[in-house]
Amino acid sequence: MEWSTIDLIPAEIRQAYDSLAWDVCHLHRKWGMFCRLFASGENIVELLNTSAAGFFRTLEDLLADDILLSISRLADPKQSFGKDNLTLERLVHSIDSTKHAQLKREIERRFSNARDKCAFAKDQRNKRIAHSDLSTKLQVNSLPSPTKTNIEEALESIRRVMNSVELYFFPPVYSQDVNISFVDYLNLTRDVDGARIIARLHEAESHGNQLNSKIA
Repeated sequence: MEWSTIDLIPAEIRQAYDSLAWDVCHLHRKWGMFCRLFASGENIVELLNTSAAGFFRTLEDLLADDILLSISRLADPKQSFGKDNLTLERLVHSIDSTKHAQLKREIERRFSNARDKCAFAKDQRNKRIAHSDLSTKLQVNSLPSPTKTNIEEALESIRRVMNSVELYFFPPVYSQDVNISFVDYLNLTRDVDGARIIARLHEAESHGNQLNSKIA
């Protein structure tokens, strides 16, 4: 789906949809970078540790927590402490059931699933990232570590909420029998920058080995 066609979405829905779409895009990019650097096998982990162990460990922790925060924010209520939030629920709330009954039913169903799939991220935020829950900090009550499956299921559920709007308003556009009339968020996880970093580190490692060989 091209951004130039976004005016097909009614203004009262587009206001929330537009900003959320960019947030969801950025979240998928961050997840792609994380996976490329820190979940691509032991050989990559060894390369990062050899190059700058402290830096990449810090980057891993910061990026992981930022991804969890982004997921939890998207699943937040549309309002908290009397203040409006830009969340998936805000998008759901913006749809008039009298005008778009089918979309309303579909997006409510998908949002309910997304809220469940994102619950683990909210636990991480409330007990560890944004607050230091005493029992969790002292390891009296264990907080399960998020898994790659947890995050990928949460991202899939978020994509389904967003795509329900796109598929409702945009006419189908097919390429090789696949409807492409919506944002391909998943494609954004195919990280390029992380791959470039790894390639440069490999080059540096190879160059260093060559120098050591000549010296020896």
